[in-house]
Amino acid sequence: MADFRQWALEFVLADNEGQQTAIANKAANEIQTAAANTNPVARWVEAVQPWMPGGGNEAENETPDWTARAKALEFLSRTLDFLSSDILKPSQVKLLVSFFGAMFEVDHKAGIMPSASALSRIVAMKSFQRHMGHDIIQKVCSLKDDFPRQVSKTRLEIYELIRLLMTTPGVASDLQNTHGSSAGFMLDLIQLCRSERDPECLMVWFDILRLFMSEYTVSQDVLEEVYGIFKPYFPISLPRASQVAITPEELKLALRKCFSANHLLADKVFPFLLGKLDQGDAVTVNVKLDILKTMQACLDEYSHPQKAIAPYANQVWGSLKYEVRNGEIEDTIWGTLEVLKSLTRRLTGDSLRDYTLSVTRDCVPDLATTMYASSAGRLMVSVLSSKPSAFVLMAAPVITHIKENLRHPKAPVHTQDLLKVLHVILETRFLLVDTNMAAEDREDFAAIDSFFKSLYEDVFKNPVNLGSKPDASYDDIKVATQAVPGAGVLVCQRPSKSLDLSENGASDISPRLLPESTCSEICSSLFAVLKKSGPGYTRSSGGDELINDAAQALQRAIRYFPRGFNGLVDESLSIVRSSRQNGNVTDTVETIKTLGGLVAYLGSSELPFTPRDGFDHFIYSIRAFLSELFDSLESKSDPEIWCALVATIQSTIRYFNDACLAKNPDKEFSIEDEPLQKIGSTYPALSLLGGETVAESSPGYHSRVSQSASVTEIRSEFLLITLLIARQLYRRATKVIDTHPQTGKQALSLSDDFANVDEVSGHQYLHLISTLAGFVIHEFSETQQTSLKAESFAISLFRDESITVPKTAPEAQSSLENGSSWSWLASEAPNVLAFGILQALQPSAVSRLFDIGVAQELILSGFAADTNFSRPVTFSILTILANKFKIETVPSLITALEQRSSSLLPASTSENDASRLEQITSIYALVAGMVRRYSGKEAKTLLDVVKESPKDPKLGTELARRLEMIVAPQQPLTKECYAIIKPLWTQKVYFQLVSPMLQAATGKEAEVQDQHVKANYSTAVLLMVKHMNFPIYEADADSILRISIALAQNSGIGPETKAALEVIKNTLAEAPEKGKGHIRSIIKICSSVFSHKPSSASADVGTEGACGKLALEIVGSLPQTYDSQHLIPHAPQVQRQLTLVCGHRVREVRKTARLARAAWADLK
Repeated sequence: MADFRQWALEFVLADNEGQQTAIANKAANEIQTAAANTNPVARWVEAVQPWMPGGGNEAENETPDWTARAKALEFLSRTLDFLSSDILKPSQVKLLVSFFGAMFEVDHKAGIMPSASALSRIVAMKSFQRHMGHDIIQKVCSLKDDFPRQVSKTRLEIYELIRLLMTTPGVASDLQNTHGSSAGFMLDLIQLCRSERDPECLMVWFDILRLFMSEYTVSQDVLEEVYGIFKPYFPISLPRASQVAITPEELKLALRKCFSANHLLADKVFPFLLGKLDQGDAVTVNVKLDILKTMQACLDEYSHPQKAIAPYANQVWGSLKYEVRNGEIEDTIWGTLEVLKSLTRRLTGDSLRDYTLSVTRDCVPDLATTMYASSAGRLMVSVLSSKPSAFVLMAAPVITHIKENLRHPKAPVHTQDLLKVLHVILETRFLLVDTNMAAEDREDFAAIDSFFKSLYEDVFKNPVNLGSKPDASYDDIKVATQAVPGAGVLVCQRPSKSLDLSENGASDISPRLLPESTCSEICSSLFAVLKKSGPGYTRSSGGDELINDAAQALQRAIRYFPRGFNGLVDESLSIVRSSRQNGNVTDTVETIKTLGGLVAYLGSSELPFTPRDGFDHFIYSIRAFLSELFDSLESKSDPEIWCALVATIQSTIRYFNDACLAKNPDKEFSIEDEPLQKIGSTYPALSLLGGETVAESSPGYHSRVSQSASVTEIRSEFLLITLLIARQLYRRATKVIDTHPQTGKQALSLSDDFANVDEVSGHQYLHLISTLAGFVIHEFSETQQTSLKAESFAISLFRDESITVPKTAPEAQSSLENGSSWSWLASEAPNVLAFGILQALQPSAVSRLFDIGVAQELILSGFAADTNFSRPVTFSILTILANKFKIETVPSLITALEQRSSSLLPASTSENDASRLEQITSIYALVAGMVRRYSGKEAKTLLDVVKESPKDPKLGTELARRLEMIVAPQQPLTKECYAIIKPLWTQKVYFQLVSPMLQAATGKEAEVQDQHVKANYSTAVLLMVKHMNFPIYEADADSILRISIALAQNSGIGPETKAALEVIKNTLAEAPEKGKGHIRSIIKICSSVFSHKPSSASADVGTEGACGKLALEIVGSLPQTYDSQHLIPHAPQVQRQLTLVCGHRVREVRKTARLARAAWADLK
């Protein structure tokens, strides 16, 4: 038989939480498994008898061991934690309640905490009887004056026990039946707990009071007694030094719930809170906010509003209106407005009518004053926006008075305030018209529609037109800025009876409050304001804000009035065409950018409620600007104009794509056979552009996109149309050559549009249409790219009828002896068109180019190409192909590359240096793509060329500089462009390439002793490690820091010095101790850099400024990095030089110099 006494003794003696838990668990298990006739519960309770009062263990006058007694009782309490809730019989539960309850009467020093904890567990037992709850409360109340003397943790346990009893349904019912409305038990508890001050205890005590007032039926006298207990705590806060886990806001909320618990307290609560609020300056902002939030909670929670709230409505209004009228603190103003809104929501019938009449009567006179118009408007809006019935009662008189005061404004700012109030009223109507209303309320709502129909003509027309006046003053612009949002939302208004927005949306078949002619006039007047943002108009103060607000207002109006869009496009094109034909190029470009950007934003940045309307906008604007582009190409306009028009087209496309994606459409949609041909025949107005015939009729696409089409359907159609547009632009930019001068085969070259065009401008235009094609192809998934055969677009440039795409790879790869038929694509001007598409292809699509043998030829052609304007693009193409496909798995390609590479290093007499430089750089480009996905062992020869290239006696210096391209960030080598990027690729590059080069740079490689070659390797190492995180090269940081210092000392201002400074800065930031021995050298280097006096022929101002800024950042960081004893010897000279450099010609350098000077000035 288990010895509970021994376990109790072990528990009392244990000083380890784990041991105590194990003993309690063991005791619980014994109680649950022991035979009933062994009476385990009685033996378990008796086990603690030696520590109980009268247990016989202490002499008559000996002080009891309170700690041991508490731990003995805790043994019982902890055992209960592990007992099943159904193990104890009713008689045993009664015994335990009596035993632990007795502790409250006889053992105030040791037994309270474990007894309360044990009773909480017993209350949850199945055999606990409801009447016992009252007994426990009586026992707790027997503590009387000893209760406040208990430590807060004990009191908290008692509060938790009381809350548990009061929330247990059976006990709560018994307490109600036993005490009735007199609630004697609560009066006893009030006497017990009335002096509580501990924040954690108060949280539970307030919750007990809230629970009692809201869940129990009690008399008014008892409620007032309870109110008298929590009222003195208001306003409540926590001492700053308080260490409790609760926050001040949680404590305030708990007390706030007491005030709002029962509507019968209203006659006490409202006068009390309003009296507190009316104390004026004696009330702090935080207390005022607490009062307002408490009042709002009462207004929101009280039941029977006609009895509890309506009688105090005028009293609340009379007090609170001054908080807004005369208020200066925005937080309290907002809090007050929220209270007034809650008050309005709870009023109905005559109470609401009287209240709104009071508000209107008190506020309307203030509308006539400059000082109070704004605050009066806020007060009225807070009330009328609360619910439709309040809006109906107030809107008409308020609008009437606003209109009257706008006829005789006191000042421009008065006009602005009135227009702002009117705008908010319109926004309120816009929101309320869709709320659920009873039929009678909706009829009342409709009855005031007439007040809104004339607002544009009576109010908004003249202020909006002020914004488009050529000689608008500052005040005119500010007034117009307030007017345009109101005019815009006026277009969006619908009659109150048009309930079903979900079915019809806001398309042209949906009713509008204003007639169509007025909506069109508003759109035109807003667009007239926007036209002032173009060239030829002077920018005035406040003009940008007006333009932004007008654009947002018009964009919103167009969404609700789709028919207003096409006229804006036509007007924009008319202005662009006139400027193109009569103006100078700069103004025309600026006009296109301004109006084109506006049209794109207005029509395509957000879908209307009927997505098809947005699709119509997209088609109309794209067709218009495409037509203008082809017209400008035909008329040989300046290429800058082409670029501006293409940028507008691309902006429209990107806007529309983002608008579709915002609706989370399904991106996986099937693509039919020959999609471009079908799209072209469906949209003849688009497919015929660029030729001699331009379709003037509207595009016939109703059969493909229905009025109810989903966003997924619309986006799929949009992407195919965009692909068609890219096709049209590509075909216009190229022409077919029957016999290429090098290959003798058919090829493509730039079209005659580029015959007399500056190479830079032409390339910019090609780049823009290339990025457009890349963008749309990027939006197609891997499966969709396969269905489209997207890789063929990259090599045929959408001229598949002339450029034959092979079906399979040739039987044998020639080594360029006969020349590649794709050399024109790899290295001539059209390569930028291929680049945009290749960049957007998934790796699986690129692998298909290798399957047909074209990619291999592109690599070999690009490798051998001569230097020309398009050469950087060739390198990017090589990088993409080497990254998205494991080129080292194509033996014939690797063999051909190795053969070419073998003749490059060392210098051979057969190759000229320029050609060798380009071919070795081609290897760099391939390696840049390969290393990011980890290159196979087959690529060893190419990596060896990279490692050996700085040794070249003629080209070593330039090759070392170009090595940066292997690790430098490149747009094509990002996951966004589907590049294959392995997580640890930079670490691998460091150990494969950088580490061996570092050995050569520091003279640890026997073959490299020439100082010039070492310098080349130093340059290469620094240009590469500057793109790596410090932990990658931390082990070699000492060596790298030394070569950085050496290189910076021996080089002039240029890329090498910039790289050295970047590495020095990074090393000092990450490992300051490594720079401690080099402080003198670092200061000397940096001083020479930022004190550098460039010659008049100094080339790169950007590099000079960047080097100066880096040097100053390094010097400026030294006082924070190192002890002053290391820096004091250098301080006078450094401070003198920093003072001088504060006058540097580059602004960023001046700014950094001032910060550095401040850092050194504080040196002690």
